[in-house]
Amino acid sequence: MDDRLVKDTGIRKPNALMDILMHPKVQSVCVWYKNGGDILLFLAYSLLLTVYMGQERIVSRGEPLYWLLTLPAVAAPLPRLRQTVENLIFGCARPIAVMGVTASLWFGLRGDTGAVPPIILIAWVSAWASRSEVRINVRWLFAIILVFYGIGSLSFVLQPPFEKYSWLMQEYQGDPLGADAADSGNIALPPQDREGIDINAWGILPGQTAPAYGPWRISMVPNIATSGIISLFVFLIALKHLGFRWLNITTVVAAAYFTILSFVRSALIGLVLCSATTVVLTLLPDNARLRVTVAFAMTLGLILIVGLSPFALYHLQDIPLISRLLLRNQSGLSLEAIYRQAYRPWLWLQHLQIFWQSDYLMGYGSSLAQSATEKLLNANQIRSDSVSLPTRLLATYGLPALGFFYFLGERCYTHAKENDIWGVSMLSLLIWLMMTWGSIFHPTNAIFVLALLIIGRGGNAFHEDPKQK
Repeated sequence: MDDRLVKDTGIRKPNALMDILMHPKVQSVCVWYKNGGDILLFLAYSLLLTVYMGQERIVSRGEPLYWLLTLPAVAAPLPRLRQTVENLIFGCARPIAVMGVTASLWFGLRGDTGAVPPIILIAWVSAWASRSEVRINVRWLFAIILVFYGIGSLSFVLQPPFEKYSWLMQEYQGDPLGADAADSGNIALPPQDREGIDINAWGILPGQTAPAYGPWRISMVPNIATSGIISLFVFLIALKHLGFRWLNITTVVAAAYFTILSFVRSALIGLVLCSATTVVLTLLPDNARLRVTVAFAMTLGLILIVGLSPFALYHLQDIPLISRLLLRNQSGLSLEAIYRQAYRPWLWLQHLQIFWQSDYLMGYGSSLAQSATEKLLNANQIRSDSVSLPTRLLATYGLPALGFFYFLGERCYTHAKENDIWGVSMLSLLIWLMMTWGSIFHPTNAIFVLALLIIGRGGNAFHEDPKQK
């Protein structure tokens, strides 16, 4: 009798476990997770962190915030390890895998181990975010964004007033350092021990911006670029799935508000680029090569215009709208001052020169970042040499970085073949943003993950629940 009870117990335990795992609700959660629920969880976590990270916060390696950012990015793909690795070997992420492997081998053999982890993390997160099984229900994304807006608003209301901090009450003086300081070669970085460095000094309503940050702009989080660009992404996704449902309409209105009134120039220009690309591609015949050529021509044309823009802005700066949108409400600037404020064209040229001068065209590795304050920070300004992601990859990793360029081109052509005009237009927008605000695309944050999801999957990355239509 006892033996039979033991046998029965041994049989029933796995059956009970299987009954739990096969329960419809458990199965539904598993399907949700593998279809992009893991990405949604990462987005929610990453956006929550941005509420408490200041505009001038510098994250140093080894500090608690560094690990709070890095460890989730490393761990998030692990539950979908097989699918992530398959994407690296057989899927759309193969060019990025080639970039990561060749760059790691080259710099590893040269003893530059500091250059290896960043490129591995880029490849790892990119493959996870762009895997083919991901298809996110937009209702979940919109709900996360609205909660994010709510938390950001509550945080702003509850934070100490910026008047409490004397450094935020100093009037905005344009460029932080003038030409004379630039010639001295001394680089000034924002002090990290100031009280109030992590508060939102922009405000969530017009007129709430601290004097130190210049003319009023609004932001949901302390970093205005994060607020403006993530809102732009959500706005364009919501427009694609626009319908007469309160969740969609509320998301469109809120995202448009934080996109437009942020006055993040790259985001506003990118919105125009994406809209124009969509209109032009819609008018073209269904020819993938033609559409890709036109989309890239429009994007590269815009980049060229930006390169020459300081000369035009010098003559147009007295027009109020031009001054407000493109020159941070300043006028009477010299050509040199406008050139310093634009910054990007100078940096693109510097990155390309560094790439061309590197040994075997293989880049400078980690030494580029270590010497950035001496070689790349133009006009002694508090800026990053990584504001252009594609050219910085080229300057850092050399020829292997061409894998990233191939990845962008291949994905654009694939979307065009599938008649995914939205995917092609978004990719044009993302290339523009990576060239002008590349520092915001870091593999540990929500913007990078959402961008790689859109690049990899295009319009197929999102869907609506048919029951809600």
